[in-house]
Amino acid sequence: MTDDGTGAAQATPDATPDKKEKEKAEWTDAAQAALSRLDGSAWADKKKTTILALVDAHLSGKSEETVWDKPGTCARNTYHSKWKRDPLFAQALADVDALARGWRDGKALRALNLAAERLALAAPVAVTRLVERMGSRDESIILRAAVAILDRAGIETAAKSSSKSEVDIDVRSLSDEELDALLDDAGRG
Repeated sequence: MTDDGTGAAQATPDATPDKKEKEKAEWTDAAQAALSRLDGSAWADKKKTTILALVDAHLSGKSEETVWDKPGTCARNTYHSKWKRDPLFAQALADVDALARGWRDGKALRALNLAAERLALAAPVAVTRLVERMGSRDESIILRAAVAILDRAGIETAAKSSSKSEVDIDVRSLSDEELDALLDDAGRG
């Protein structure tokens, strides 16, 4: 944690650029090892390119049909009639796909954990500000601050509406750029 000069504690990002690069290097090294098992087999380079295109389609929520027109990939028929039935190819595809999904899910979890940490660190500052508002000369400010404090303290101040408005965001559906932006914004404070 750091102090920004206002007395408010700031979260220190747990994923520094070096750590991010190391984590990315670890999964890419493992993916490269899985792909290298294809070396020496017929059409090894084309198989690797096809696997990478399929994994990319899976992660971005696109249909596998988008893969077959890409340069360097096999034809749709070749994949379905031969390659996906080849145990070596199928295992390499499964391994690389699992590694990529694991890295992406981990990235999403890190973004959520950092956001939760930042909220927890901001709470005492917010409470202090609300308590300060209780000393205002404006009755409406005092009332709003009192209601906010009592609500957060678990004291029922008024009947709550039974309808809820929630927004669910599946962070797994976010692009790498969106996840990077979340992590960067959370890290800046």
